[in-house]
Amino acid sequence: MKDDIRAVKDSLFDIVEKVVTRTKGLSIRFGIVSYRDHPPQDRTYVTRIFDFTSNIKTVHKEISKLKPSEGGDTPEAVADGLHDARTRLSWDTDAYKVLLLVGDAPPHGREYNSLADDHFPDGCPKGHDPKNEVRELKRVYGTTVFIFVCGCNPLVKESFQSIAQSVEGGRYYSLQEAHELPDAILEILEGVSDLIEADRRVLTFYQANDGSFDIAAASIELGLELREMKTSLSRLLELGKIPTWPKGRPLEASQMGLSVVMGHVPDALVAGKPFKYDLRVKNPSSAVVGIRIIVSLITEDGVSEVTNERHEVSPNTDQIIGMNLVPMSFEKGKASLRIQVLYGSKSLQTKIYSTRLY
Repeated sequence: MKDDIRAVKDSLFDIVEKVVTRTKGLSIRFGIVSYRDHPPQDRTYVTRIFDFTSNIKTVHKEISKLKPSEGGDTPEAVADGLHDARTRLSWDTDAYKVLLLVGDAPPHGREYNSLADDHFPDGCPKGHDPKNEVRELKRVYGTTVFIFVCGCNPLVKESFQSIAQSVEGGRYYSLQEAHELPDAILEILEGVSDLIEADRRVLTFYQANDGSFDIAAASIELGLELREMKTSLSRLLELGKIPTWPKGRPLEASQMGLSVVMGHVPDALVAGKPFKYDLRVKNPSSAVVGIRIIVSLITEDGVSEVTNERHEVSPNTDQIIGMNLVPMSFEKGKASLRIQVLYGSKSLQTKIYSTRLY
């Protein structure tokens, strides 16, 4: 791994700079699991763990410490590296996760190599299996984890390819020369970034429609394949970004008989001091209706959001929704308060109140 490790060391800052530039707005953490082999083939260590951090200088320092194993037999403790990456790194449940396996030697065991010098022909002496490790990671984190495997030479192609193909969406990269490694890593991370951007669009659409829409129609509107749309929704669920699967397209407000009576806003407001605002919603239908109330404060400084709340209105009710609103602004004087009531992406009622801030 001498050339490969040198390539990572020499290119880390360039990789991170490009990744951060092309994935603006994302918080990225890096973790490292280096693996060698079991004794007596290697008596230094089997694995070493460096947990996730966003401190790039620390990551660079840790990678700089990596040195290739002088080793005994050809295969390495790939299974142990994957096992410790799965169980000992502090993966966040509410984050997108990328596992990248890089190596120039196959795992132990006849399933993964036919080499005569494999000291552990029955596989990892601790009972770990590379395919089982990536499958378990996928089982726990679902579509929020992406599995990529980079084989640095033809010796590992078949075994590493089988590891990647053992999970849905796993991808294998064949690297004929070590200098290709940085570009391959960038390609991997940029591919995940594209998926994250698609998830952002789906999440925005979901929120705008309060989770009530036809998935097939939405996929066409967003320019996504139906399978991509469903996979994105699954990821958003697993990340905790959305509470439920879409409920289907809602009836029009007129069909539901929904109506809103707006409340009263005082002529004078004190910045930072809450005031009560009541609005009345009539829902004569037999269904629970979700509405969104957006309140914005408009001053010479610009527009600031006071609140953005979702409320459920019970069937066959004439309901009062009370809110405590807190106008926050350093600009005293004339101001306006805009209150919007949305059903899905459509406005039920919008009213602008003239007031004054003290």
